[in-house]
Amino acid sequence: MTDALETQRPDISVLVCTRNRSGALRACVGSILDSRYRNFELLIVDQSDDPETAAYVRSLDDHRIEYRPTETRGLSRARNLALRLARSPLVAFTDDDCICDPGWIGEIIREFKENDDIYGLFGRVRPWGDRWDEGLFCHCLIDDPDERTVAEPVPPHKYLGHGNNMAYRRELFRRVGLYNTQMGAGTRMKSGEDTDLTFRALRQRLPLKYSPAPLVYHDNWNTFAQADRMDLGYVLGFVMVFGKFTLYGDKVARRCLRDRLGELIKDDLRNSFRYKNWPKFRRTWIKLFFYFLGFFPALYFRMKGDLAWTD
Repeated sequence: MTDALETQRPDISVLVCTRNRSGALRACVGSILDSRYRNFELLIVDQSDDPETAAYVRSLDDHRIEYRPTETRGLSRARNLALRLARSPLVAFTDDDCICDPGWIGEIIREFKENDDIYGLFGRVRPWGDRWDEGLFCHCLIDDPDERTVAEPVPPHKYLGHGNNMAYRRELFRRVGLYNTQMGAGTRMKSGEDTDLTFRALRQRLPLKYSPAPLVYHDNWNTFAQADRMDLGYVLGFVMVFGKFTLYGDKVARRCLRDRLGELIKDDLRNSFRYKNWPKFRRTWIKLFFYFLGFFPALYFRMKGDLAWTD
């Protein structure tokens, strides 16, 4: 590798945040370094308590890797740190339990070149392997073959995708602010940081696109009991975020809350009672408790405001 190649500004900064998952990180980092597109930097922000992740990353001989250990906690804090360290005006996020297709980075670059008006891009997420027959469940997937661009408030998880496969122009964060450091993995709220930021962008009418071309695989299989427990955090985060925007007077956010409540009552609660599925009936009542609990942090975050980008 020549000195010129080592010092030129990367076309894109790939940001991966991790904590105590060195085994999963190996597969993730390996897939990124195997990308067919070569001019990128890989920023790894490590919040681990153990030394395994540091030992693994430091064993890699690749000038494209920038490793930053930190004592901070929470995915949002790690992402905000990575955003400030990134050298490219274009940043891509994936999670440490994802495996990226060799064409992933190249497709992101192509989409932004062909769509110079978009501020963000979400891609396809498929499960890694097939373990459904084992009674396992994989969250945060989207396998829609149809691309679309939206520039108005919509439910991001339905129209765009998830935080394990997304990319932005850094300019978006200057306009809408950074990730809320009290939301997301590693905080009491457990989730909601991606939806919160994406909805802020859509409220400012910044165009965001979903494309099936950038592809990653999610390798995070859980039992249905584990998935149910995760759903409690998702329900809480959903109401927290859309409750916050409802308090701003946003009609789409209010409709999202209404529709989710309708699903819990009409679909889950009523049907589980009708078919005497008592375990599901009980779980739905617990979800309803978390649903209404979510309005308390919604009020808090409405009063607190968002975290602005400062130079």
